[in-house]
Amino acid sequence: MLRALIALAFLLLPAIARGEAPAEGQRLILVTMDGTRWQEVFRGADKALAADPKFTHPDWKETVEKAWNTGPAVMPFLHSLPARGGVLHGNRDAGQCMRVTNPMWFSYPGYNELLTGRPDPAITSNDKIWNRNTTFLEWLNRRPGFAGQVRMYGTWDVFPYIINDKRSGVPVNAEDAGKLPTETRTMRMAQDALRTASGMRVLYVALGDTDEFAHEGDYAQYLSAMNRDDDFIAELWRMAQADPAWRGRTTLIVTTDHGRGAKPGAYWTEHGSAAGWKLAPQDYTIADPEGFIGSDAIWLAAIGPGVHTAPTGSACLTQSQIAASALTALGEDWRTFDAGAGAPLPFFK
Repeated sequence: MLRALIALAFLLLPAIARGEAPAEGQRLILVTMDGTRWQEVFRGADKALAADPKFTHPDWKETVEKAWNTGPAVMPFLHSLPARGGVLHGNRDAGQCMRVTNPMWFSYPGYNELLTGRPDPAITSNDKIWNRNTTFLEWLNRRPGFAGQVRMYGTWDVFPYIINDKRSGVPVNAEDAGKLPTETRTMRMAQDALRTASGMRVLYVALGDTDEFAHEGDYAQYLSAMNRDDDFIAELWRMAQADPAWRGRTTLIVTTDHGRGAKPGAYWTEHGSAAGWKLAPQDYTIADPEGFIGSDAIWLAAIGPGVHTAPTGSACLTQSQIAASALTALGEDWRTFDAGAGAPLPFFK
């Protein structure tokens, strides 16, 4: 027995020397920002939308044009990650491609793909239907070392159905997205959980004000929500690094469920494919039977001991790879979860 313990200690010495935690202690913070376009993440404010009084109130015009004129100005924390050893991917201006693979290009299909590792063509609406698929959160909640240590906080009352909290046992605290702003309370609850929840290892926070303000056509508030979310994410990371249980063993992943229309004018307020539009045209304020081109484009930011910079080649990365990436960062074999899920992104080891 003593020899076995000594051998284990020697195996762990290299990781300890690098400041890394043993795999069984790895933790995850996943944050999603609903319907946040890659354009604003990387470019900052769109000049045409900032100058259009239909989308930017004159009182906000100067702030939008001067304070949020670049991606780093809108989201300074996310843009700081590459210099800290993390990644920020999805800048199509730089040749980086990331997209959803589900055929709908809106929320429920996107969150299902993100959390299960594969699209489900049967999910064709945002209706409150119990998800028949198993998310990686549910799978973890049944694993030794993770049971009872997975929590979710969100700003959309469909999340209990997406996570299927009745079956999965994952506690889901989700508010009604029709009440703006919803995020302040959700942010506070997530921070309190990180501060006080003894033994928690996986925290998922889903923020939705970006999508809500975009659908309302309020460009200034959409950018303000992005900036506020960036501050919140930075604070979560600071809290994790200040806590001995989380410091050095936490991976942070930030992404979105879908993009938004890329055509000029009001198309930025909507999202969805041609298939999605044809199923429910009454849900859209703009008629576009060809779909809102560009709303399949997404992005991802990550940092932590399970993240490294890596060449991505010319292939377009996909939303279906995020579940396996999260499990890999936690030291779990994603194939045991679902061998048919998308393989981990090249940034995760």
